[in-house]
Amino acid sequence: MTDTAREEILARISEALGRRGGGEYVSSSPKSATPGRVGTAGSDSGGAASAKDAATAADSGYHHKGAHTGEDLVELLIDRLVDYKANVHRADGDPSATIAELIGDHSSVVVPRGLDESWVEGFSGEVRVDAPGEELTVDELDGQGAVVTASAVAIAQTGTIVLDSSPACGRRAITLVPDHHVCIVRVDDIVDIVPEGIARLDAHAPLTFISGPSATSDIELSRVEGVHGPRTLDVIILNG
Repeated sequence: MTDTAREEILARISEALGRRGGGEYVSSSPKSATPGRVGTAGSDSGGAASAKDAATAADSGYHHKGAHTGEDLVELLIDRLVDYKANVHRADGDPSATIAELIGDHSSVVVPRGLDESWVEGFSGEVRVDAPGEELTVDELDGQGAVVTASAVAIAQTGTIVLDSSPACGRRAITLVPDHHVCIVRVDDIVDIVPEGIARLDAHAPLTFISGPSATSDIELSRVEGVHGPRTLDVIILNG
C-alpha cells in the first residue's frame, strides 16, 4: 500500500469518526465546540447540536427500519436459517409436540429456569433446569442430549438469532456445550434488519448471536460442525 493510499484511508476513517488527525473532536454544530464538552438538549448549543446530529443521521443513508413485513419477513428469516444449515420448523400456539419430537431420542435435556414448563411436558426423559445458584457444571452440560431455550430477537436479513441471557434464554454456557440446540423464535420477535434488532436489546446484557449451527472451515474450506458449539440447531418459528 502506498503512503498516499494509506493517508487517504486514514483520512476517511478519521472523518467517519468525527475526529481530526490529532484526535480533536469535530463538532457537527456550526459553532465551534469547547474541547472536552458535550452539549445536552437542555443547553443553548446542545439542542442545536442534537437537532443537527439527528438531521445528519437521517440524511446519512443508513436504514433504521426494513421493508419486509408479515409472512415475507418470516420467509426471509427461514431462507437465511436454512442457508446456514439450521433445521426450521413451524408451530402454532403450543410448540410442545414439535419440541418432544425433536428431543425424543435424548435421555435428558437442559432448560433455563424461565422457560415455559409446558413446552417440555411431552418429553419423557429427564429435564435438568439450570438456575442461578443451581448451575450445571460443564461436565453435566456435556452429558445433556440437548438444550431448549427461547430467544430475544431474530434478524431476518442476516439469519441471526439473539439470546440475551434472560430467564427464558438462560446463561450462555448452556447453549454452547450441548451438541443439540432447540431454539424457539416467536413471530413477534422477528425483525428485518440489524438496527431494528439492536434497538430491542439491552446493550448491558450478555448477548449471544447465533447464525446457524456451530461451524468452521480449515484452509482448504472443509466445513467442520460442532467445534465451538452445538452441531445441530433446530429453530421453531412460533405463531401466537
